[in-house]
Amino acid sequence: MLTDNKIKHLKPKDKPYPTADANGLTLYTLPTGSQSWRLRYRFHGKADTLTLGKYPLISLKDARGLKEVYLSVLAKGIDPKVYQRQQKSSQQNKLTFKAAFDKWLDRHKGGWTERTVKKQVSAFEKHVFPYIGKMYVEDIKTSDMLDLLRRMDDKGISETLKKVKRWSNKVFEDCVVAGMIEYDPTAIIKNTQFSKQVVKNYATVTSEDDIRALLLQLETYKQRGTYQVATALNLAPYLMLRPGEICKLTWENIDFKSRLIRISAGSMKMRREHVIPMSNHVLSVFKEVQDLGLSSKHVFPSPNVSNQPVDPASLRMAIRRLGISGDVFTTHGFRSMASTRLNEMGFNGDWVEVQLAHVDSNTVRGVYNNAIYIEQRRDMMEKWSNYLDKLKFK
Repeated sequence: MLTDNKIKHLKPKDKPYPTADANGLTLYTLPTGSQSWRLRYRFHGKADTLTLGKYPLISLKDARGLKEVYLSVLAKGIDPKVYQRQQKSSQQNKLTFKAAFDKWLDRHKGGWTERTVKKQVSAFEKHVFPYIGKMYVEDIKTSDMLDLLRRMDDKGISETLKKVKRWSNKVFEDCVVAGMIEYDPTAIIKNTQFSKQVVKNYATVTSEDDIRALLLQLETYKQRGTYQVATALNLAPYLMLRPGEICKLTWENIDFKSRLIRISAGSMKMRREHVIPMSNHVLSVFKEVQDLGLSSKHVFPSPNVSNQPVDPASLRMAIRRLGISGDVFTTHGFRSMASTRLNEMGFNGDWVEVQLAHVDSNTVRGVYNNAIYIEQRRDMMEKWSNYLDKLKFK
C-alpha cells in the first residue's frame, strides 16, 4: 500500500507508470512528473478505469475515500463512470451563495438607489463572501449563518448586521422557491440572539425656543456662505426632504402651476415617486432662485463644479461653520424636528409620515401612492411654513 512518503519518492520515467495502493486504486506518474489517481474496476465483466483527480490536490486519504464511494456504487450495479458524470452534472446545476446573491440582486436591484446597492454589496464583500461566498447554498447551515452574524455582532455593527441578515434571507427564500434548498438557514435566527445596540437617532431640536434659535442662526449663513448653499439650508426646515433630495432638485421637479415638487422614484431612498406641496413661502423662494438664472437644470447648482448640484455635505459643513456641533443638530434633524412638532400640533400622523416619504404598513395601512393625502398635506405644509415664519419674526 502507498504512503505519502512513498509517493514523494516516486520519480518520473520515460513512460507513464502505475503504482498500486489497494482494491484497484492506482497512482499514475507521468514523464512530466505530474501524478493522478485512477480506479481500476470491472463492470459486467468488462475492465475499465476511472480517473479520480490529480495528486496532491486529491490526497491519499481523499483518494481512498473516493474509491470506497465508487466501489459502493459498483456493488449496487451502477457503473462508476455513469455515476461520476451524473455527479458532475448535478454539481454544475448548484449555485454558490455568491452566485445566488448576484442572481437575486440582478432581479431586484431596481428597488433601491444605486448608492444603497453599492453600500450593501460592499457589506457582503467584506462580511459575508469571504466566509460563505464559495459554499453551495444547499450546504449552508443555520450554524454557518449564526457564526457569520455573530462575528459582525462582535464588531458592534448592528445596523449592517440587520441589513445583511435581511438580504441573505431574501436570497435563501429565492433558492427555496427554485427548489435548490428546503429551508432558509436564517429563518430561525432572531435579532434577540445578538447584542442590543443603542440606537442613535439624528440629533435635532424640538422645543419652540430651540427651533427659533436654530432658524435665526441659519439666516446668518446668508452673509457667510454661497447663495446656493444658504438658500438650500434655509429651505430645509420647510420641505422635510432628505439633504440629498434637496440638493439634487432640478427645475423639472418644480411644478409652479400645481404648486408641487415632484421627485421621481429613482431619486428617492424608497424608490417611490414623491410629491411635496409647496407653501407660499417655498413657492416664493423658488421663484426668486429661478429669476436669478443660476442654472437651467439644477435649482441649487454647485458654485465649484460645472453642471452639478451642490453637495449635500455642504449643508452639514455650513451648520458646523455656524458653531452647531453634530451632537446638537444634523441636516437630517430637520425631518425629525418637523415630525415631532407636527404631531404635537395635532396633525394626523399618517399625513406626516407620507410627507416624510416613510412607507410603513402600520402607519399608512399599507397604502401608498405619490399623491396620497395631498390636500390635507397642502394645508399642513402651509400651516407648518407659517409656524416657522412666526417663530423667526416674533
